[in-house]
Amino acid sequence: MHSYFRAIGFSKLKNKSEQNKLITAALNDATDKKEIEVNSETKLLQFNRSFGCGLGISIIAELDENGTISIDHSFPYCNGYHSTTQPDIQIEPHSDKEAFSGISDDYSLGITLIYALSNPIDYIRSKWSNDFYKIPNKVKFGALSIDGRILYGVQLEEMSFPYEKQPISNQERRKLIAKAKKGDLDAMENLTIDEMDTYSLISKRIHKEDLYTVVETYFMPFGIDNEQYSIMGIIKKIEQLTNEFSDELVYNLTVVCNDLTLNVAINSLDLEGEPKVGRRFKGIIWLQGQVDFI
Repeated sequence: MHSYFRAIGFSKLKNKSEQNKLITAALNDATDKKEIEVNSETKLLQFNRSFGCGLGISIIAELDENGTISIDHSFPYCNGYHSTTQPDIQIEPHSDKEAFSGISDDYSLGITLIYALSNPIDYIRSKWSNDFYKIPNKVKFGALSIDGRILYGVQLEEMSFPYEKQPISNQERRKLIAKAKKGDLDAMENLTIDEMDTYSLISKRIHKEDLYTVVETYFMPFGIDNEQYSIMGIIKKIEQLTNEFSDELVYNLTVVCNDLTLNVAINSLDLEGEPKVGRRFKGIIWLQGQVDFI
């Protein structure tokens, strides 16, 4: 059973049978449907049942020539609101189902992001309808969490520590990372020196300050699942949704980590603390991406 259904308000699902009943109800009351003909006898369908605030359930199914629908898989989703430029987005298929993962290098984070593609039909349509497939570079990030807490924000002007060399700005870091990937030795050296300076600063401050006042935000891989991350980011916007099926309260948080903006959906039962704009969200997420293939 997909554990992240509880993130959108279904914490009381006990087994696969109850999940299947939910999927059937969502299929019969879909708010959006996309389809693509994959051969003369088969169509691939994506049904979305939206609950509002960009949250819902997506169902991937096949329709044969006799009109029979066979469900391939389903997943809860949280659509991102903010478009982000990601260089050279690559799409990789899953071997066990009609699902795909997006892979791209995020220069603001300095890591390679791997995320579940939430609009697979758009990708398949783009791939099969265009003779010259263009590599996309725009994606909206959403995420689901079943483990999170709220931390107070930090006042950056009160966190300054005197040292001779100023750290590299996020904009300059992105440029250096792009150059380093192309083999620029000077860029590699500048990044290495900046990391050493940052490490030195943190080592001095950690003796007198709490870790979460030294580190304002972070975004790093978590566990063995390629699409899971441990994050801490600043809350910029809060939306609340009461799930119409379960009456459970769900938060859709707009969170900024470094320069990356994403939406995070979490059940109020799984969130420790009261979310407010300016405070920080810390938790484990399953990252999703809605890639623009136009």
